[in-house]
Amino acid sequence: MEPGRLLLPMIGSFFSMVSKRTGALFFSVMTRSALYFKTGLLTAGLTFVFLLLSSCKGWIMDYGRPAAQFEARNAIALAPDYLRKQVTIRGRVSGVDTSDPERCLVKLEHGVTAHFGKSKVAAESYEVGEVIHLSGIVEAVNPSGITLDPAFGRDSKAPFAPLAPAP
Repeated sequence: MEPGRLLLPMIGSFFSMVSKRTGALFFSVMTRSALYFKTGLLTAGLTFVFLLLSSCKGWIMDYGRPAAQFEARNAIALAPDYLRKQVTIRGRVSGVDTSDPERCLVKLEHGVTAHFGKSKVAAESYEVGEVIHLSGIVEAVNPSGITLDPAFGRDSKAPFAPLAPAP
């Protein structure tokens, strides 16, 4: 067997490299078990990367999996079933209150109040009249409205399939 032939760069698939490992063992100090370990590690790594890349929606920001999504006008009717669960609500901003920097609020029409905590810049980024998507944990529900605490803005391009109240 000619040593120069094995030193040429291998062109081909991963599997052709694995099939030529016997020839490579002849000219190296790597043991057979170490080669099998490295081959297995490479295969597992490639499989992991493939699964990771094929399951991501990298261009859409989706913050967790909300238990429900609904419009602000339906929030009071639907929210009691989702107490202490993450929901997404779409609605029009009716007010922004950052007078207390420890407790910044964004209010939507139909009685939805979102607590942004100390995120004054995030709360101030919304303008009155703007339609936004908010995600948060349903903290309280009463006949006059619901409270999301904590809450944060959500990408408007993320999937949104709102529930409707039962007739």
